[in-house]
Amino acid sequence: MPDYRPVPESDRDEFRRLLTYAFRPTERYDPEEDDEEPKPAQPGDPRGIYDGDELLATGRHHWFTLDVRGEPHGVGGLSAVSTPPQNRRRGLVRRLLAESLAEYREREHYLSALWPFEYAFYRKFGWATTSRYAETTFDPDALSFVDGVEPPGEGTGRYRELSGDDWKAMETVYRAANDRGLSMHRTEEWWRKRVLTWWEAEPYAYGWERDGDLRGYLVYDVQDDDEAEGRTMRVNELCAADHEARLELLRFCRYHDSQVKRVRLYGPVDTTLQDLVSDPRGVEVEVKPGPMSRLVDVERALDALSYPEEATGTVTLAVGDDLVEWNDGTFRLAVEDGRATCERTDGAPDVRVDVGTLSQVAVGYHAVEDARLYGDLSVEDEGAAETLAALFPPEGTFLREGF
Repeated sequence: MPDYRPVPESDRDEFRRLLTYAFRPTERYDPEEDDEEPKPAQPGDPRGIYDGDELLATGRHHWFTLDVRGEPHGVGGLSAVSTPPQNRRRGLVRRLLAESLAEYREREHYLSALWPFEYAFYRKFGWATTSRYAETTFDPDALSFVDGVEPPGEGTGRYRELSGDDWKAMETVYRAANDRGLSMHRTEEWWRKRVLTWWEAEPYAYGWERDGDLRGYLVYDVQDDDEAEGRTMRVNELCAADHEARLELLRFCRYHDSQVKRVRLYGPVDTTLQDLVSDPRGVEVEVKPGPMSRLVDVERALDALSYPEEATGTVTLAVGDDLVEWNDGTFRLAVEDGRATCERTDGAPDVRVDVGTLSQVAVGYHAVEDARLYGDLSVEDEGAAETLAALFPPEGTFLREGF
């Protein structure tokens, strides 16, 4: 029977060959032309499903700390899942996913996250969308309103180029600007190898300082489109600690008007830029689905989460999970003054829910009422719905990270 295990350094080329064929089949992986690990793939631990010495399927684990309901929690990030065509339809990916959850559980990471190649594929294994993001596109001239905003006095504010050595100051700004659920506590490695290094390009990074204190930054590149379309300034991150810093970063984008045809910002769903510009139709905001999450261990996750201080109530949940048996069952969640205990029970359920929908409610992405309308959550009586809604109020989520 195939087994799940870490991929050793000796199999690195085979691991990358399978990934290249899975995600970039028009290219051929040549280890002689690539002596280094691809930059975005450097963080994380590779895993594989093996038959003897043959690598049949791949995956990669990242060990994150994300804010979930106001408290930091360990989250297992899953990426690089691939199976070559000759190995498909054998249940290998299902095995890899189940074994990955078992490893996360052993490490006490009770939530998992991934960016899907196909949402429907991962939904059948219990992951569900828990974050959206926006692409905001505009001509630099749309920011002409900043021309009327007086810049700080000489010696007070300035722009400067940033590097990996500035990661601590950037982390402070990042944390101030990202207060939604699922925001990451980034490590130095993540800053250097993922935020400030991209797959296809070396991005630029500039910050705006006030009195020598970094108050905002942006990470971007300039993409050559065809001649008719012109260049695009792609801003992967624009983070500001306050409104003044945000205006100065927008001014920085505005000053690229002689170099680019358009600016495209990637970030949380936010339409306030349309309120700042003179013509809101000149700022296009396109909302897109983001990463997916799922509870790794229902019992331990619900026991570990934070609840509203005044929340008190008991609800019995019948949870369906077709991937791992330890989640498939009935659980009694009791919360008193914000403190929870969760344990298996033989009692009659008040609520029936699949693990994906429960994951959306648990992290705050869906309100209970939305989960009843759009997900797979049903209640025996309205009292149970009210209890559940009090325990799990919705909150904004945004998982920015790519992995």
